[in-house]
Amino acid sequence: MRTRLLLSIFLAGSLAPLSFAFAHGVTVGEEDAGNELFWLYGLLFAGITGFVIYRKWWVAKETPERRQMKRRLSEFERALTSCRAQLQNAEDYPKECGLTDEQRLERLESVESIQGKINEIKMDLAAT
Repeated sequence: MRTRLLLSIFLAGSLAPLSFAFAHGVTVGEEDAGNELFWLYGLLFAGITGFVIYRKWWVAKETPERRQMKRRLSEFERALTSCRAQLQNAEDYPKECGLTDEQRLERLESVESIQGKINEIKMDLAAT
């Protein structure tokens, strides 16, 4: 829905200057520079539209299982980054962010298990 709205706004904006396209350039002798600008607008609009359509086609081409695996992979990578940041902050700032030995071991185990799950998902993605 958001893409359609943005595309329609861009289309309206790109069609609006049609009557003013010739006003951007000046006439130099027999040549009108605004005509090239008009075609430049058209090519730019066609390129952006083609890119949007290509991206939508590329995303729709993937299977739902593969998209779900990618989503899970990004969630695990986010969790891994969070655990590593907590461990790093505990090392850098022991008074403010210090962890007990039990919490530190728990975070280290979490990092190892999350890293194992990430590796499994990456291997599954490579296999498909």
